[in-house]
Order: sequence, then structure tokens, then C-alpha cells
Amino acid sequence: MRSLRRFLSPGWLIGLLAVSLFAWACFALLAPWQLGKSEDLDARNTRLAESIEAAPAPFGQVVDAPEAFVDREWRLVTLDGRWLPDAEALLRLRAVDGEPVYQVLTVFDPVDGPEILVNRGVVPVGENNTVPDYAAAPAEPVEITARLRAAESGQAEPVLVGGLPAVRVLDPSVLGGALGHPLVPAGYLQLSGDQPGSLTPVPIPGIENGPYLSYGLQWLAFGVLAPLALAYFAWAEIRARRRDAEADENPAPPAGPDGDHSDDALVDARERALRARYGNRDDAEQRRAHRRADRLRT
Repeated sequence: MRSLRRFLSPGWLIGLLAVSLFAWACFALLAPWQLGKSEDLDARNTRLAESIEAAPAPFGQVVDAPEAFVDREWRLVTLDGRWLPDAEALLRLRAVDGEPVYQVLTVFDPVDGPEILVNRGVVPVGENNTVPDYAAAPAEPVEITARLRAAESGQAEPVLVGGLPAVRVLDPSVLGGALGHPLVPAGYLQLSGDQPGSLTPVPIPGIENGPYLSYGLQWLAFGVLAPLALAYFAWAEIRARRRDAEADENPAPPAGPDGDHSDDALVDARERALRARYGNRDDAEQRRAHRRADRLRT
């Protein structure tokens, strides 16, 4: 109990609190955050692989509910209708291969169903963030092939750039209000190349394995190792204090002149003390014994 009471000092209590908070953050926040990102990446890779293998299908067959924009994102769909070139906006603060671009967003009016926003492609940002000239969408009825994309979340308040409303986040419900057109709110279409009205296509992401799984496992390992490290230091502290207590209860014998604590050293010390006290008397007796031995020899 005395050993345990010693760990109630402020230093050990602060250390215990810090380790507990760190382990909790590892298990409840950091590891789930990275593992969740790994799951999202795996789901996106699955949808990309399915979109590559699946042939384009009519929009109405693929999008049977608003959730389809998320569950079947990147699927190729076909849609008949016509462009509305006067209802156009820009997506700003984007880049392709490290170069800043604008993404051109135009409203498409299908033959059947509500109007939907379509990303026609990218144009480079001009000097002083100006919008360069680009080809307008055709006005005649067309059939387009595009990919399903889910709406983005975030602050999407539009600003005017080159006379067009421009946003940082692609939210069709916000752009629909700015353009005066009721758009499908759950998502939009991203036009592929060689389509009527297409510009330079927006690149689609590749199928990749990110580092999120390993990061998540590392945070789990840190959450386990931190309490173990604290327990090891506590165990080492208890052992050190026990050694000190045993040393206090069993003090070592006095050391000899050379620092040796053995019994031989104590004997040698006594002999040296006796010689120092009776050394002259012993020398006289030895001299008389030597003289007697010399007389006998002669």
C-alpha cells in the first residue's frame, strides 16, 4: 500500500490522465477517422471499377432514387435533351495537373425529368483570374453520355467571375437558385470526352490504395502501447524503491582502505592496526631471534 500511495503524487496523476486521454483519442477519434477514410476509398475504388466494366445505361434506369448519385457514382449514363447555354456557372479554385482551371457547369434540360446540372469540362484560368473564351454548348437536341456525380457539401455561396456565378463547392441546389432553374439537388453529371458540348474532360481518379488503413492500425497500436509504457515505468519505479528500502534495512559493512567490503578486508585492517600498535616490539624479538640463530651456526 505504501508503494501505491507514492503514485498519488501530482506527476504520476498528470501522467495517468495524459495517457488515458491519448489512448481514448486513439481508439475513439484518430483510428476510426483513418479507418473510415480507408473504407470510403475502398468504396470509391469499387464504384470506379464497376463504372469501367458497365456499359452506359439510360439515366432513368440507373437513377431510381436520390441515393443513386452516391451509391452508383461514376456510372456512365445516357440522356436525351438539350443544353441551356444561357444557364451557365463556373466551379473555381480547382486544378488539373497542378494548373488552375475553371470547370464549366451548364444546365441540361432532358426530354423526360427535371433539369440537371452538367459539368462540361475545364478551361484554363486566364491572367488575373479572367475567364478565357470557350465553345458554347449547342442549342439543338442532343444525346449525351456522362458520369453520375454526387453533390458536394460545404459553403457554396456564388460570386461573379467574368459575369458568371462561380462557386467553390458544387451544390446543385445552390446553383439552381443562382441560375433560376430548379435542378436535381442530389447530384450532377460529369461529361465524358467526344460528346456534344464537351470541353476538356475533367480527369477521373484512378483506383489506388491509400495509406489510411496503415495509419488507422498505427493509431490503434499507439493506443495500446501508451498504457503499457506507463505500466512499465510504474513497475520500474516500484522495483527501484524496493531496492532502496532493502538497502536501508541491511546496510553494508564498512569498507576497507581499498573499498573492499569482504571479511578478508576486515581481517587485513585488523592486522594492519595491530602491526601499527606493536610493530616495534615484534621487530626487536625478531632481531634477537636472528642473533641467536647466527651464534648457533658459528
